[in-house]
Order: sequence, then structure tokens, then C-alpha cells
Amino acid sequence: MKGSERHRLKENELSHVLGDAAARLHENRSRFGLIGGVVVLVLLAAIGYWAWTTRSENRAQVLLGDAIVIMQAPVEEAKPGAKPGATSYPTVQARAEAALAKFAEVYNAYPSTDAGIAARYYAASALAMLGRHAEAAARFQETVDRAGENSFYGRMARLGVVEANAQAKKFDEAISAAQALVNNTNDDTIPRDALLMELGRVQAAAGKKAEARQTLDKVIAEFPDSPYIEEAKRMIAELT
Repeated sequence: MKGSERHRLKENELSHVLGDAAARLHENRSRFGLIGGVVVLVLLAAIGYWAWTTRSENRAQVLLGDAIVIMQAPVEEAKPGAKPGATSYPTVQARAEAALAKFAEVYNAYPSTDAGIAARYYAASALAMLGRHAEAAARFQETVDRAGENSFYGRMARLGVVEANAQAKKFDEAISAAQALVNNTNDDTIPRDALLMELGRVQAAAGKKAEARQTLDKVIAEFPDSPYIEEAKRMIAELT
């Protein structure tokens, strides 16, 4: 059975449920009374909201899938007779521009769905690829605000805020965001040595050599088995 047919059957089934509940409420109004009527109406509203959100999420997921296909399309010269952008793109920039438009379509139409939140994150990544770092930082922060700081996309977007602001040379904002990640000791999803390295890199890029050395020294002292040890030592030598 095709997906569209299954979806139509589910919608028909839901319509029957709603219709039956409404009919029963009308036939037994005196028996239910005010409280019973309110309960049934709340149930009807809940079912309707569930159906609407499920349908919206499904549509958003389809659009998100289309955008991801574009983002993963090969970069190669167009073949004679092929439609531009049909299966490949001539440059990484052209591909990112096309994907960005699709991601924006998803999060503008379905901003509160899981797919909409994911689309906003991927749009920020596409903006970063295009060198539009200030816009990327804004999209990453919007992802954090909608997804929550401790969700998967929220955590990844917080790192994106740091990197995008650093690339935009907004070092104060980048350092503040990186420091907040380091200070959040309740979340061990991202290794602390990785967060310290990110903070050290941003501090070094901002020309704050003393602060960067102090941060990198923590990596070496507190995480002797860290995969970042050699990078930390090299950066300290360059800052001296």
C-alpha cells in the first residue's frame, strides 16, 4: 500500500473517531452533564491537535529530506543536456545556496516541528559554508532557543555559535559562548577537553595570549590522555 493511501486511511479513521465522539456527546448530553461534556471536548481538542501536529511533522520531514538530498548532491560540471541542479551542482557554493533555500522553506513553514528545528541547524551550517558567518551565528542561536540547550541540536548549535562568531571576528561573543559551554559541568555530552580546546582556540584568535595559554595548560594538566595534547602544546609554543 502506498504511503499516501495509508495516510488517507489514517485521516479517515480519525474522522470516524471524532464524528462518533461528537454524536455520542449529542445523544447523551443530559447524562454526561457539564463536566462530562467538558472532558469529551478536551479529548476532541487533544485528538485534533495530535492529528494536526503529526501531519505537520510528516510534511516537514519530507521537505527536510529533499533539502538534505540537495546538500549531499555531487559537485561536478553539468553534463550536456542535463538540467542545472537536477542531480549535481557546479560548485559547493551553488549547492549550499540551493540547500539553504530548501532548509529555509522547512523552518519557515514548520518552525516548531523536529524537522523544522533540524532544518534551522542545517541552514546555519550552509550559511557558514557560504562565508555568511554573522547570519550563521544567528541561525545557530535560534536553533538553541527552539530546541533547548541540552537537546542534541541545541548542544551542536551552541558549538556552532562559537565557531560562527569567531569566523565573523566577533570574538567577545565567541569567547562568552565557549566559556558558558566549559562552565556547564552538568552536561558531559561533549568532552570537557574538547570544549577547553575550543575556548583556547578562540582566545588565541582574539589575541588574548595569556588567557589562551591558561586554558591550554588546563587541557594538558587535567587531561593527560587527551587527543588534543599535541595541538595544545603546539599552540602554547606559538603563543610564547
